Amino acid sequence: MSVDTGVGNVSKTSELQLEQMFFDQAKQYRDGQNSAWSMAGASAGTAVERRAYKNAMEKRKVASPDDPVALTRIDYDDGDKLYIGKIAIFDEKKNLLVVNWQAPAAAVANQASVHDPLGLRRKRIFDAPANKIISFEDIVYKALAEAVSELDDHSYAGDALLQSLSRKRGSEMTDIVKTIQAAQDKLVRADKDQLLIIQGGPGTGKTAVALHRVSWLLFNFQDELPPEDVLVVGPNPTFTRYIRRVLPDLGDADVVQQALQNLLSNDVRMTGQDSPATATVKGSARMSQVLEKALNQRIRVPSEDIRIQRRNTVLTISLPASSIAEVLKTLQFDSFADGRRRFRQRLVELSAPQLGNIRQVSPEQFLDLRALDAEVEKIWPQITPQQFLRELLGSKERMKRAAEGHLAPGEMELLYRQQAEKVADEPWTMADLALLDEAQAAMREAPRTYGHIVVDEAQDLSKMQLRAIRRRSKNGSMTVVGDIAQSTGPYSRDSWDDIAAILGEGTPAQVDSRIAELEHGYRVPKQVFDVALPILQSAAPSITPPRILRDVDYAPRFAGVPAGELAEEVARTVFTHSGRGRFVGVVAPLQLWPGLREAFQADDLQWSESTEGELSTAINLVTPEDAKGLEFDAVIVVDPASILQMPHGERMLYIALTRTTTHLDVVYPEGSLPEILGGDEAEGSDRHESGLGLGADGPVASTSSEGVDPEVADSGEIDPGGSTSAEPEFPAQPPTKSSSVAGGSSDKTQARNEMAGLDGMQQAMAVHWAKFFSTQLTENVPAKLIPAVLEELARMNLDDQV
Repeated sequence: MSVDTGVGNVSKTSELQLEQMFFDQAKQYRDGQNSAWSMAGASAGTAVERRAYKNAMEKRKVASPDDPVALTRIDYDDGDKLYIGKIAIFDEKKNLLVVNWQAPAAAVANQASVHDPLGLRRKRIFDAPANKIISFEDIVYKALAEAVSELDDHSYAGDALLQSLSRKRGSEMTDIVKTIQAAQDKLVRADKDQLLIIQGGPGTGKTAVALHRVSWLLFNFQDELPPEDVLVVGPNPTFTRYIRRVLPDLGDADVVQQALQNLLSNDVRMTGQDSPATATVKGSARMSQVLEKALNQRIRVPSEDIRIQRRNTVLTISLPASSIAEVLKTLQFDSFADGRRRFRQRLVELSAPQLGNIRQVSPEQFLDLRALDAEVEKIWPQITPQQFLRELLGSKERMKRAAEGHLAPGEMELLYRQQAEKVADEPWTMADLALLDEAQAAMREAPRTYGHIVVDEAQDLSKMQLRAIRRRSKNGSMTVVGDIAQSTGPYSRDSWDDIAAILGEGTPAQVDSRIAELEHGYRVPKQVFDVALPILQSAAPSITPPRILRDVDYAPRFAGVPAGELAEEVARTVFTHSGRGRFVGVVAPLQLWPGLREAFQADDLQWSESTEGELSTAINLVTPEDAKGLEFDAVIVVDPASILQMPHGERMLYIALTRTTTHLDVVYPEGSLPEILGGDEAEGSDRHESGLGLGADGPVASTSSEGVDPEVADSGEIDPGGSTSAEPEFPAQPPTKSSSVAGGSSDKTQARNEMAGLDGMQQAMAVHWAKFFSTQLTENVPAKLIPAVLEELARMNLDDQV
């Protein structure tokens, strides 16, 4: 086989050998670099030097020994070439062998396109696990442009990302560096000083873009932006743990990563739950005005003169109420804590003329400090944010005085909550955290600020939560990502306008604000998105659907079962996917979890639950709310009709369906499939679709490598005669009224004659595969389920179809 280099054809075998020689040599230099650092650390004399070296090593970007030295190679028209990898590699003369992907020189690799190759003749993408080149793919721009003159810049059929996503992926996005396409890369390398909002549908890579943008900013602005000056905010602890390894893999382990509730916790325990209506009111920007007014109302202007006792005497001094009022007026724009401190000092100063201070010492020396502080407390009480909010929410009178003109009477009533006996026992809610943060900033001090903030899944944040994030920004430099079509909960929205307005408030003139859209979907398969598209169009008609570029060999499977067998069918489906090493997500409403847990336990399955804030690498039970932003190899959506009954049900179902990168199963009680998923047609069908691997007329067996599960193909479990032991393709849509019923009498007669019609070699192969499947059944299916499985196979006439 030959490859086109752009200047002629050469043998691919010889090219691969030459590339492997370079990879081997570069790895030696990379290992040498690491050894040099290790030796430097070992020779560090003092404890201080050793600690300094250790800190430097932790911050230094290093590659795993199993990482390839290069991900990409680019060849310029003038003959120069450049290898691009995770870290820079130099030879013994300090010549650059491999450039860091974050460096400006590497940008052209991802920004070049057919229409504008940017001076490149060719881009070569390596597939080299453990630094051994299995293959490489070349994009020769001139040849590609001539062959496909109108090819879209961003839709290369051979994109390495599309190839890698057709293979098994891990549970975390730990190696997405090598295939950022041109449109994404422009966002990664966008100007630092801006509020960049990225709208992207499921699988468009918006989170990957945001995290790579962090890494790129840190590399190119090292003097201005240290890693600890960057904050990444996730929607919940589950999501934060899900992406926590991405930045360390990119070499940026010191970046601050926080789930929103942890960022705003103010050291309080969140034990309460607001109704959606109450959460909506608490999340309104009007609450900032209510809190400000309520704080000011805690400051009492005295109606009478105040008296402060002198030290070591019964004598007092008198300060006129009018003078106190004037002082308070001058402090009205101070923060609560600063104002209180300055108010106390002004009282001391007002007392001075009456103290006869002839020695010019501080007037405070002549006052009884306990009496002074008592008068300050009466006028300007010292309270914590928790005390303040607890007393505001627990007093209808206080709330009425503070909220009048800002909230309707019904909204005030929603906010009332009887106070717990102690502040520590107050049932704080997620919405309360943003209110506490607002009060904290007003009463005491502003929170720590950051030079750049990344906010993921921002479409669901309340205006008060957005204000909390904004006050943590030094200059408005942020990267904000999300999908308006997935906006749910009390603060759902249909545009980014209010988010842009709040996060952009008070930013310097040089900080721009813009909204960019990722138009192409890479991770969600087209077959899956076709199912979800009608839901998107109904739930978010203003959103342009992403263009889906990826096909897989597996169409979605719809399984309608008797209601009493729902959990068992889900467990059986989980067992099948998990047995093939897939990262599985079961998306189901909470009310179905008890039955699912029981079924999982009966099948000896081990799983994790999203409500515990942790995901396993195998099986995960996830609520539709928690599923947002997560990805799995295989997703099982349970009872879509129940999901539709949830608040923002259509958007919740859209989220659930689009969490998969390969396999989708929809399992539902018979007769309940929603019309938007083809329910009317399905209920009119005579076909019972409960078995794994059914086509429209029974099992679909692939006879070419295009229909083979890539995981099975990689393992070599392919019949030399052309068939495969891979699971057959699932039906693309629910059954229609025209679907035929498998297993007619003529089919049975033909099936009984199948073995007799084979020659000796073919009969031996048939026996071999029968034994293989028997072994698989015995080893992978719990013994108590085998009779039921065999009965189900017989009932479905699968033995007549093989």
